[in-house]
Amino acid sequence: MSPLQVFNTLTAKKEDFVALDGKTVRMYACGPTVYSLSHLGHARMAIVFDVIQRYLRYSGYDVTFVRNITDVDDKIINRAAEIGIRPEQLARENIFTFWRDMRLLNIAPPDFEPRATEYIHPMVQFVQGLIDSGHAYKSGPDVYFEVSSFKDYGKLRKQNLDELMSGAREQVRSQQDLKNLKRSPLDFALWKGAVAGDLGWPSPWGHGRPGWHLECSAMIKNVLGETIDIHGGGEDLVFPHHENEIAQSEALHSKPLARYWLHNSFVQIDAEKMSKSLGNFRTIQDLLQTYSPDTLRLLLLQTHYRSPIEFTNDSLTAAKSGLQRLIRAVHSVSEEEAADLQMKKQAADSELTKAVMQQFQSEFARAMDSDFNTAAAVAVLFGIADKIFQETSASRRLSYIYALDSLSQILGLTLEDTGRLIDTDTAGNVIDLLLEIRNSARVKKDFATSDLIRDRLAGLGVKVMDTAGGGASWERD
Repeated sequence: MSPLQVFNTLTAKKEDFVALDGKTVRMYACGPTVYSLSHLGHARMAIVFDVIQRYLRYSGYDVTFVRNITDVDDKIINRAAEIGIRPEQLARENIFTFWRDMRLLNIAPPDFEPRATEYIHPMVQFVQGLIDSGHAYKSGPDVYFEVSSFKDYGKLRKQNLDELMSGAREQVRSQQDLKNLKRSPLDFALWKGAVAGDLGWPSPWGHGRPGWHLECSAMIKNVLGETIDIHGGGEDLVFPHHENEIAQSEALHSKPLARYWLHNSFVQIDAEKMSKSLGNFRTIQDLLQTYSPDTLRLLLLQTHYRSPIEFTNDSLTAAKSGLQRLIRAVHSVSEEEAADLQMKKQAADSELTKAVMQQFQSEFARAMDSDFNTAAAVAVLFGIADKIFQETSASRRLSYIYALDSLSQILGLTLEDTGRLIDTDTAGNVIDLLLEIRNSARVKKDFATSDLIRDRLAGLGVKVMDTAGGGASWERD
């Protein structure tokens, strides 16, 4: 079998994946800045790296996966001021909605989920180390990384210093103030002095808060170590965020921050990146009102993670249709057949199931080992579904179903038959209808039917209570 290959943004080519420590993988992906609800672009990044960590575990690696949360940032501060609440409150509310979105999308929780505000002291130590080594300087209330002190700056973006623009996020102070504070427009903030009434923490340089780029470097060092195997995120983070992470981490430690840099492409609307700043985004919360989590996952996984996705209603409809085919395939054996065939599979059919699994596992792995090509892996799933619909042997069909279900789980697809689920309002209306039928039966003195409905509802945990006026009400036991 060919080795796992990944496209490394740092070298701009596919490389054999070789972990630093045998079968142990340390992996970090940049999480959200929690100043508002997450959109489909955020979902893509989260799903991509969820699938990557799932596949690495499936392939036998011992993975420690870290995804951070930026809960202190200028965007959070500014947004909180707009709506009249504390930044901490805004961040906390959006963390909870982010967790809910991730759970609904069947995204496995990371092994560690550090928040920036939990690592202020390590960040202060990190900055002091850069000052002591001559890579950073204090200017006014801020501390800046001196980009010219790091000779490899620009290696991720593939540009030299003359070609690069300043990457610091907009601060509360004016850009003229920043120009007067920084030695070079390329220098970026490691520590930002707090303005009056602003959120901040004590430090050797005054009351303030960490720069955005510093957060990830400090958390990686403290949770995973100075060098990790995989660092990931959206391609919009290549510059300046990841470039600046490399500069500050490698300047301090004199060793690589990450061996492999993986970046997913954008979700686009009318050829423009979906983003909050452009106002062209659809929130995860909004989309899940209409489409199942599996539909959204399938939409995003049918395209290779490094290729852009054009988001349209037609593309969502197509994903929904494709998902329904997979669901019909995996549920195409009745419960009675499955129970009978499961017993047979443990004996005579076990070798058949092993052979089927080996065939499709090989095809699936060939796709995923080529830079996590989920588009080709999804095609394998549809190929299995075709086999299920064509197969006349019940035992062989069950083996195909077992393969489809097992491989789908690696992509985080539940293949749950949501078409058979009933929401609370609909269930209540169905019970009311049954009580109307029961009341009609009682009027006709058809007590056998009346009692049958009452007893069957009782068996489902619904207590029926007859009223004095001849009607009935119900409640859950």
